[in-house]
Amino acid sequence: MFRLTTCFTAMLMLVGIANTTFGQDPGPDLEAVKEQADDAYRQRNFPQAIQLSNQVLAKQPQDHVALYLRGSAQVEMGILTGDADMLRRGIADARNAIRFEENGKPEYYLPYIYGMSHLADVEEKKAHAQTAKTVAESVLEREDLTAEQQANLLYQRAQANMRLQDNAAAERDLKQAIQVSPKHTAAHMALAEFAARTKSPAEAIAAFSSVVQSFPENPVAWNNRGMFLQSQGKTAEAIQDFTQAIKLNGRFIPAYINRGFAHLEAGDSAAAEAALSEVLTIDPSQVGALSLRATARLNQNKAAEALQDYQRVAEMAPENPMSHADLGFAQFFSGDFAGAFDSFNNALRIQPDMRFVLPWKLASAIRASKYQQQDYQAIISKPAESRDWIDTLVLFQLGQVDAQSLLKAAHPDDKDARAAQLCEAYYFIGMELLRRDRQKDAVAYWKQSIRSELPRLSAYRGAVFALKNSGASTQ
Repeated sequence: MFRLTTCFTAMLMLVGIANTTFGQDPGPDLEAVKEQADDAYRQRNFPQAIQLSNQVLAKQPQDHVALYLRGSAQVEMGILTGDADMLRRGIADARNAIRFEENGKPEYYLPYIYGMSHLADVEEKKAHAQTAKTVAESVLEREDLTAEQQANLLYQRAQANMRLQDNAAAERDLKQAIQVSPKHTAAHMALAEFAARTKSPAEAIAAFSSVVQSFPENPVAWNNRGMFLQSQGKTAEAIQDFTQAIKLNGRFIPAYINRGFAHLEAGDSAAAEAALSEVLTIDPSQVGALSLRATARLNQNKAAEALQDYQRVAEMAPENPMSHADLGFAQFFSGDFAGAFDSFNNALRIQPDMRFVLPWKLASAIRASKYQQQDYQAIISKPAESRDWIDTLVLFQLGQVDAQSLLKAAHPDDKDARAAQLCEAYYFIGMELLRRDRQKDAVAYWKQSIRSELPRLSAYRGAVFALKNSGASTQ
């Protein structure tokens, strides 16, 4: 699901670009390049904003506007990727922009404060957030701030206070930012997100609705309320909000994807496929939409189309272990056990601690005659008291744990964990019975599996697929 918040400079108009190089005439070409970098940043094309800013800085290393633009883009990129080095480079650029500008433009402090707040998350160091708060407070002491500048700094201080777990101070800052600048989009949205984390569902819905009322023409406002409604199980209302966001902006990709996901969660895979196909018509490179459409197609027993989508996802995101795991699940369900074995191996190669894949890799290996005991020797040798659920699923398939013992091994206390584990247990018991040509008995276990109503689980989807292919009812 895609919830958007306003990036730290999205509500700002970048400071005047002319006369920025200390009395030198940089020429019209560099001014045009800076304007292009500004446009790229506003369109969230951060790599292009960095590349264009680099062109300016290669000729004018102390151009504070170019440093500000590059720093802003690098901070955003660092946040998106969780890259601490990128964040630090953006923070350093912002610091240099402040130094070379010399007059202390309040806007130039924003990427620095924003970057330090998020560096606190990435490096798990609250000291960074405290630095961000201290800098914000020092700038807020100035008497020459416009209402918008003051609101932006209050918003940034709120971000720092959140990292410092001072919720009361963060809420005060956001409310004060709105009081100072009533149409401060980011503060309104952050206040709603804050309510979602700290208040009752009713209070959070009221907060998101307040944002929608304040910004009825903003698709992000509708999208974000829709996401919260979806999280509360109010799927029909969420779909209405996503649809309204799309009406406001026909190219607003997150709302398309969220609407497709909502249909998928509601069990309407045909509507989900249609909604996600709309996204891919607009932008075929949307990997998330492609993966969700693959699931929607698989749920409808469209195995060939689903496999085609999953294969494209794996090709487009070759270093994402889940792209290979998802392909492996689809291959397994459709009977391509050798292909599934290779896909699960690829996922484990990229992320060796992805243990939930092990029972599926084993099931594929057994059916593709690729089983090698050394791959599972650590589990086989593990003392009984040290085994976890994954170990038990593996040992069941190896004949060292019987079906009744597998079912008894489901978590005794955690209701959600128990439901998920029983769903998996019934599915794998059914698959083992099918391997022994006992399809009628297998169907009974698959029906038990889907009673869990946990469509996010691969075992649930596998049971639905198996039942449809056996000709049995899924009711």
